[in-house]
Amino acid sequence: MQQSAVAYFTNGRIIVAPVSRTASGDTIATDPRWFGKSAKKAIIAQAIGEALTASSARVTDPTPEQWKRQFIPFQDAAAVKNFKTFMREAKRVDIERTGETLTLIPFDNLGANNGFEAREIEARDVAVDDIEGVAGTLLILLGLRPDGGTSVAGDVD
Repeated sequence: MQQSAVAYFTNGRIIVAPVSRTASGDTIATDPRWFGKSAKKAIIAQAIGEALTASSARVTDPTPEQWKRQFIPFQDAAAVKNFKTFMREAKRVDIERTGETLTLIPFDNLGANNGFEAREIEARDVAVDDIEGVAGTLLILLGLRPDGGTSVAGDVD
């Protein structure tokens, strides 16, 4: 089974949650944990590891009413009253495990009506056993730490 998690940054908070697949094949994020934007990498790394471990396959499909309320814990974690406020400045990164690799995929925020769109070309791979490297990469992709990467050939400073 593929393990997955999602991370958001909004309203000054980092939110990390496991992502599971329902019996019908949909994905659902649950049980978000939040941290201040200055949280240490070790704390974020632990939350990512726990979220990946908690992700599972074939969880029970929520009822239509449960689907409607599914995102409320994320709004609570962000300390906002509604989805529109959550989305105002939200950044998102998906974390997916395939074998011994974790892939972090950043997303563009298209607003409350259109959700997020993956920037697959900017995805980064990190070894599963380098969980602090995963946390560092997450913080870079969320825009909370500078990217110490090298410039691409042809770039002009």
